[in-house]
Amino acid sequence: MTARYFLPLATYPDSSSGLIVSNAVTFAQACGANLDVCAIRIEIPHIPNAWSSLLLDTPRMIEQAEILSRDRAATLMAAATNLAANANVALFTREIKANLPLLHETAATEARFFDLTVLECNGEVPETRSIAEAVIFGSGRPAVIFPNKTFAGPIDHLVIAWDGSRAAARAVNDAGSFIRKARRVSVLSLSGEKPVSEASGARLAKYLVSSGANAGATVARFTSSSIGASLQRAALELDADMLVMGGYGHSRLREFVLGGATESVLEEPLLPVLMSH
Repeated sequence: MTARYFLPLATYPDSSSGLIVSNAVTFAQACGANLDVCAIRIEIPHIPNAWSSLLLDTPRMIEQAEILSRDRAATLMAAATNLAANANVALFTREIKANLPLLHETAATEARFFDLTVLECNGEVPETRSIAEAVIFGSGRPAVIFPNKTFAGPIDHLVIAWDGSRAAARAVNDAGSFIRKARRVSVLSLSGEKPVSEASGARLAKYLVSSGANAGATVARFTSSSIGASLQRAALELDADMLVMGGYGHSRLREFVLGGATESVLEEPLLPVLMSH
């Protein structure tokens, strides 16, 4: 069965980049997957108000915002269509409308129908970060977060961030198709961050070997103030093509609090990161 990857595209107030469209197509091609691209256009209800009618031309402002959203969707869809045709990737495109406050929730809901979601986290485009958080913690599906750089593929060397936790175990399971195809798999543990024995990583590597993977365990020191940065830098030093890790987050009153590693990866992804919650 051919995997189907999902790419949600924001169109307002910020727009997803052309780079993530290109990376998604290249990623799907490298993995032999189909790609579903969904542009989320905004729909703004007009609630008549005496002050808005007096001071602002609210209907006109709403119309301009919706036209901008529509035009951005058309541009992104055209780029996806051309890139997929050149890469011989099976592409499915559609546009849906959502109220602005529900945009992120809409992306997470749509992602539940696919094997994996392709995401970007661009610090200059806050909307991409909000969508990424919603999908990772609200879809029940794994996601791959791409850095703001061109992805060339393929995924030959996979590095698994392992701390023995439930989230890490879930991520390993969700990365099964990549583990099976990778030429090399490294189970990475950080010393000096959590009381995780080296034997735990070695045990996972042994299990993966018994399942047919070319896997081994390695330990790196936690040297940065950010565990996410330490994991990513260690993975890059190992020449990883993609990092696999569990996503951590919990609700505290009305605020959603991310785990340290998750926060730093979403703040600045340095390589493709498969994250699962």
